[in-house]
Amino acid sequence: MNKTSPNLSSDQAVFDFEQEAHQDRVVSFRFFGMGLFIAWLCCTHVSLIFPGQGYDLGARNAFDIGMRIGDITTFLVLALCARRVGVLSSHPGACFSLVALCSLGTALCGLYALPSANLVFVYVVSIPTAIGGALLFCLWGQVYSRMGMTQAIIDGALSCIVAFVVSCLVSFMKEPFAVLMTALLPFVSIVCVALCLRVLPDEKPADKTQRYPMPWKLLGIMTIGSFIMGTSSLFLNNAEYMGSIHRILATGAFGVVVLGMAYLHREKLDARALALVALGLALFSLLIIPFATGDLGTIVSFTEKFAFVFFTFFVLMVVVGIVHRYDVPSLRLFAVTRFCTEGPLLLGLLFCRLMQQLDLLDNSVVRIALALAGLVLVLVCVLIWKSERFVNADWGAQGVGIVSKQHVPGPHEIFMARCDALAERYNLTKREIELLALTLEGKTRTQIEQELYLSGNTVKTHLRHAYGKLGVHSKAEVAEIFETVA
Repeated sequence: MNKTSPNLSSDQAVFDFEQEAHQDRVVSFRFFGMGLFIAWLCCTHVSLIFPGQGYDLGARNAFDIGMRIGDITTFLVLALCARRVGVLSSHPGACFSLVALCSLGTALCGLYALPSANLVFVYVVSIPTAIGGALLFCLWGQVYSRMGMTQAIIDGALSCIVAFVVSCLVSFMKEPFAVLMTALLPFVSIVCVALCLRVLPDEKPADKTQRYPMPWKLLGIMTIGSFIMGTSSLFLNNAEYMGSIHRILATGAFGVVVLGMAYLHREKLDARALALVALGLALFSLLIIPFATGDLGTIVSFTEKFAFVFFTFFVLMVVVGIVHRYDVPSLRLFAVTRFCTEGPLLLGLLFCRLMQQLDLLDNSVVRIALALAGLVLVLVCVLIWKSERFVNADWGAQGVGIVSKQHVPGPHEIFMARCDALAERYNLTKREIELLALTLEGKTRTQIEQELYLSGNTVKTHLRHAYGKLGVHSKAEVAEIFETVA
């Protein structure tokens, strides 16, 4: 299948709807495959699913810590070696092998290591098992970075719903079938990655004449949010398994809410709305911490996890936007982002267990102090956010010339900047310029319908309105006007 890239010549940059009959309809594996990966993350953290009834608490804690150590170490290594590794999907043999080992390790952990309650065995198996999962996350980051923002947001929401449904189905399975099904999820997910990459534009290798700074402000917000989420089970009874169940419920609810937002605000769907929802939920959960006993402890746990899912998705969409618009290499950016998630999460979990062991949580002064500390951390996140003029901009992550010390815009960035200028000059809506941009990239109507989840009639209507504002009657005329935009 053809892989398209911005091409500004009028005879190649537009498409002809009458030639649609010769286009093959692409079946999307994006949200399904990503959903399976999220389901694997969820199921492996629910002790009643993995390994099932009669688990040893010490072995479960060792498994959780081992997986997180493996995650953190792998993301750190990937971040440090990203320039040498290059585009991750260019190493299919290694990726498939390590994800296959992840599936095998998942089965070994659930069927043998955890039931044996041998902590050394648990660590030896769980740490390498996490390597394939970390690679799979970075591969999905590459896939989503090849999409437009609307497509990424909607597919991300659908993947969360798939994860919820699959997790529920696995939870109803009897032992050992639940473990075996969980173990299959990573391998099926990477097959979906391969199918997606066959039809998406290739990622450009890193420009060796440029260095790529990290968006440290954004990652700082991510670090704070992850630590808060790690402590979300402080006041929860049966935190060993209920906290993970709340994570699954929050994931499914998030998917439904975002699809609703996409339907109600289809003309101006924006990742910033996700951050605002996350902020409101986080403030609500922190304010009720002083009273968090019984059912209120459950509300705190669920609300903080719900807020964290919103917030994590917002950060990932910003990272996707940076990679997509500015041609930034995806591997290092996604590896560091995930490292800044998993590290603070582990610290939060350890802090949670320490507080519970010290039996300090029944003290009202301690509860108030924890609530105030959480509010201060959220305030710090808001201040960092406000310090960035444009929340969906590059966050300082554009490539910078090693010699010139200045950013040199790439072809896709220039293309997107021209689209923005065209929209501003002719008062085009976000949806109208999005459709025109896809048209100029040479996408077929079928591809546009799939990418934006719109009907053919809706696509035609939006394009008709855009043509009216531009004062043109053909796609060739659109390309001519586009060529004149500075």
